[in-house]
Amino acid sequence: MERRQYTASAYTIDFKNHSVLLTYNSKLKKWLQPGGHILDCELEMPWDAAIRETKEETGIDIEIIGPILYGKHQPVAVEHYSNSVGDMIDIQYLAQPISTDISGFSNVCWQDIFTIDFNSDIDAEIKEKVKELYRINTR
Repeated sequence: MERRQYTASAYTIDFKNHSVLLTYNSKLKKWLQPGGHILDCELEMPWDAAIRETKEETGIDIEIIGPILYGKHQPVAVEHYSNSVGDMIDIQYLAQPISTDISGFSNVCWQDIFTIDFNSDIDAEIKEKVKELYRINTR
């Protein structure tokens, strides 16, 4: 039986420019929110993993925003995926960028939220989450 992997990711939304930060996953052949494995050996907190992975994959510094309960960042979703990469639990956060320059990073883009439906390389689930997170946080 395959060992379950734990990951963390961040839906990084630039509310001023109405865009979301995405990275192209060449294994899955689609655009996803930045994220990756939580470092077990360092007892890394999931939100710290989301911040670290976003920086590693995109060069962007982020700040986790959204719900806080008892002084801790709460995820906006926890998803289970079984795909060609493995059996994963992904803890997903909402973030805003501290910087926005992605020059020097390939397979990274700022996707306009108002035209996200026209990008066929983004899963419908991700499109809906992005639009809902944007809507909830701009009313």
